[in-house]
Amino acid sequence: MNIKLLELTNNLKSEIDNDSRFILLNQLDKEISCNEEVMALAYKKDLASTLYSDLLKIYKEDSNEVEAARRELYEAKKNLDSHPLIKEYNRAFKEVNLVLNKVNTTLFKDFSGEEKCE
Repeated sequence: MNIKLLELTNNLKSEIDNDSRFILLNQLDKEISCNEEVMALAYKKDLASTLYSDLLKIYKEDSNEVEAARRELYEAKKNLDSHPLIKEYNRAFKEVNLVLNKVNTTLFKDFSGEEKCE
C-alpha cells in the first residue's frame, strides 16, 4: 500500500511539474523577482503599508493623517497590481489555484464533511 501511494504521489508531482499552467506560473514568478520596475512598485507599496500601519498606532482611523496614508497605500497597491507582469501572474495563479483546489477536493473528498463521533 505504501509503495503504491508513493508511486501515485510521484506521478501527481510529475504531472504538476510538467503542466503548462504551473510552468508558466514559475516562469512569471522568476520574471517578477528580476523585474526592477515591479520591485520598485512593490517597495513603494511596502513603504506605504508601513507608514499606514504606523500612523494607525498614533492617530484615530478617521484622522487626516491616516486617511492620506490610506489613499497613498491604495494608489501604491493599485499601481503594483496594474503592472502587466503582475496582471499576467495573477491570472496564471488563479488557473493554478483552480487545479490545486480540484486535486485537493478529489484527494480528500472522503474526509470532508462532518466528523462522526461514535
